[in-house]
Amino acid sequence: MLEALANGVPVVQPEHGSFPEIIENTGGGILFEPGSAEALASALESLMGDPARRRELGDRGREAVRRLYSDEVMARDTLTVYLSALSHAGGL
Repeated sequence: MLEALANGVPVVQPEHGSFPEIIENTGGGILFEPGSAEALASALESLMGDPARRRELGDRGREAVRRLYSDEVMARDTLTVYLSALSHAGGL
């Protein structure tokens, strides 16, 4: 999902698990009711018929992934967690 978004490709995902949070954070896709083939078909059809919306979602997703999920951001956040854990354990 993040790979698609990083490349400007909007995503269509079921509304469960971590998908809603990622879609909310990135603005790069749409959700559909899990387990419903009709809802999936409707979501796909809505994007297929709207090139401007696809571009908008793709652009938003690409920008958000670079801002929120880049390797630099992930490394910085991981270091913060490690330093916090060491601090609480008396290691620093």
